[in-house]
Amino acid sequence: MKKLSIIILPIFLLFFYIFSAMYSFHQVHKSIYYNDKQLSKNYIEWDEVKKNFKDFFNANLLDKMSNEKEFKDLGELGILVTGLASKFVDYAIDTYINPEGLSLLIQKSDKKSEIPEPNLGTLIGGISIMNFDGLSSFHVNLETDGEEIPVHFKRIGIKWKVVEIEFPENIFDEMKLN
Repeated sequence: MKKLSIIILPIFLLFFYIFSAMYSFHQVHKSIYYNDKQLSKNYIEWDEVKKNFKDFFNANLLDKMSNEKEFKDLGELGILVTGLASKFVDYAIDTYINPEGLSLLIQKSDKKSEIPEPNLGTLIGGISIMNFDGLSSFHVNLETDGEEIPVHFKRIGIKWKVVEIEFPENIFDEMKLN
């Protein structure tokens, strides 16, 4: 009996570990499909997502502006403009990167119909696109318009939460075109 429990316990823990990740990913899927703000609050670490967005956008903004000839010609005034632009980005991210902003984005999205309905098949199938980065993190690569967008999850207690969304480096070029 003792030998059996020594074998069964690790298998049970491994099953629980993988299933908890699959379940959390499925809950994020449901929060988007059903536009459920409460689910997104439970399974997205909004403060960390905001911080990562700010870091990404500010670094890219600074890089783009420092490479522009017009800003180099402005000298110290260019630095001031870059700082103001950075503050504007921070304000915009604080305003729109939250459950209400996600809900608004989902409502206005023309790709809403492309999201599959959450069901047992999507719960179980989620394991096929999950890439474990370590014992406490995994990511999924979501494809949109031919580009992959990695969404990173981190284990917090027994739940897994979205902590980062990586956007393509050329997102600013695409914004400029629109």
